[in-house]
Amino acid sequence: MSKISKERKVTYYIGIGMGILGFILFISVFFSFTSVMDDPFEATLPSFSNAIVGMLLIIGGSIVASIGAKGAAGSGLKLDPEQAREDLKPFNEAAGGMISDVISNIDAIDHITKPQLPKETIKIRFRNCKGLNDEDAKFCKSCGQEI
Repeated sequence: MSKISKERKVTYYIGIGMGILGFILFISVFFSFTSVMDDPFEATLPSFSNAIVGMLLIIGGSIVASIGAKGAAGSGLKLDPEQAREDLKPFNEAAGGMISDVISNIDAIDHITKPQLPKETIKIRFRNCKGLNDEDAKFCKSCGQEI
């Protein structure tokens, strides 16, 4: 199984960090707005630039995290199909492993849900009592005489 490079891991975590920082900046506007409501005469209205910067950091962080997770070609940033396959190889191998597990479970479930049909048997009618018996029977089930 191929491993994800350290650079991609660092890029992913930087993107996550940017998203968290953006979320904190975005939420800080609402907390400062509630402090304005407590004493409206002394405080000024909050600057909404923190919210805009926060949203930009959230969007940028998600893009950077996606590039870190999928690689430059896998995320569509670089148009190289061969490199995209290589970048997405860990995810494809994981999905392939899950698919083979599901297929093996389907075979097991199929065996449980579809009952086995009874084996077809041929019956013969005994001349004396007209009773039905299996074709390999040596004695009649009805009267007990030898067939």
